[in-house]
Amino acid sequence: MANLNDFLMQRDQMRQSEGLVSEAQLNAALVGTRGVSMIRELMRATHTTAAHVGMIDNIPFEWDDGESGGSSSPLLKLQPVGAQFKPVTSAPLGGSLRGYRVVFGWVTTVSDMGKKDLPDCVWNLTLSSNAGILAWNVNRNEIIGATSIELAEQVVKRLIEYRDEYGKTN
Repeated sequence: MANLNDFLMQRDQMRQSEGLVSEAQLNAALVGTRGVSMIRELMRATHTTAAHVGMIDNIPFEWDDGESGGSSSPLLKLQPVGAQFKPVTSAPLGGSLRGYRVVFGWVTTVSDMGKKDLPDCVWNLTLSSNAGILAWNVNRNEIIGATSIELAEQVVKRLIEYRDEYGKTN
């Protein structure tokens, strides 16, 4: 028996595949309670994937839940960089929720020692229906139709690549 949240997601998926729900309406679901559930699922999958990998170049992945580890939002760290799961709001300080993004960048430290100029990489997340299943898109067409597990793997991969790029900057 499906819970209400699963039922509503399946209903939206079916309605979109039948042409009864637009992409805009589907992405509006991302800012509601179902969106919160989906982003939590993505963060959980990312944390699990990183834990499975363990470490890269003897640097362990670390998870900061955004509540107790000093970060303002959930963050997967691979020192000295990280992938932060951020809400997108209509106003800089607490406007209405408009969606979510993943920002790859330097992990702030108290002293800012070791910081190098490498631009942040931003993934804006949207939803689509892929064969009747809600799926993630990144930056409209960079990644299309990924499950939470597939996108979690891509987040970990991109974080490793970002760390490699960071290491090459002088």
